[in-house]
Amino acid sequence: MNDFRLVELVYRWRIDEASKRLEKKLDNEFYVTDLVYCPLKYRYQKLYRELAVISAISPAAILGELAHYGLEKVLVDLLGEGNVKTEVEYEKHVEVENTMYIVKGRVDAVIGDYIVEIKTGRSDISIPQSHHILQTRIYLWLTGFRKALLLYVTQNRIAEYLVDTPASDGEISDLVRGILTGLPAPRYAWECDYCTYSTLCPSKSRPSDAMKR
Repeated sequence: MNDFRLVELVYRWRIDEASKRLEKKLDNEFYVTDLVYCPLKYRYQKLYRELAVISAISPAAILGELAHYGLEKVLVDLLGEGNVKTEVEYEKHVEVENTMYIVKGRVDAVIGDYIVEIKTGRSDISIPQSHHILQTRIYLWLTGFRKALLLYVTQNRIAEYLVDTPASDGEISDLVRGILTGLPAPRYAWECDYCTYSTLCPSKSRPSDAMKR
């Protein structure tokens, strides 16, 4: 048997997944995560695909993906395959400035009348976080469901929050318009501290700027 490395298998899996996701993305297509974060991040993903792949293979990103897979499997094991659907993809069209755009998203799980959005992290401070609530509300708009459970799994606690207010068509249009105009950049001041593209971005927030917001 030839020698093999588990680390290489894991990293190759993430590189292939990230590359395929970027390659199949259409010019008029936005993922839900594109709408939630800084609009310049969407632009830089297209310009610097190599950096986008690098961000997907960070240890934190890999740990989050593995936790998602594990939790989704637990839900299926506990509730049965017929009662849980995982990694369900949806898409919906929205017209902005007389142009039709596609919004796509992948829901972690669908259980009965609920969708489930899973978040992992080190800390439970300030949960549920506003951008996670917005993301979940966009999923409600996208799927047509009326209720979602936002599930946090952190080192300090496991907690769930009910989200039952879908984003409106107007909110989605504004978020798409933000990507088209590149504003606001950043959407949240803390984004720059975690952004792969901050080393080349002219809109990077300085520490003093972040304190003012």
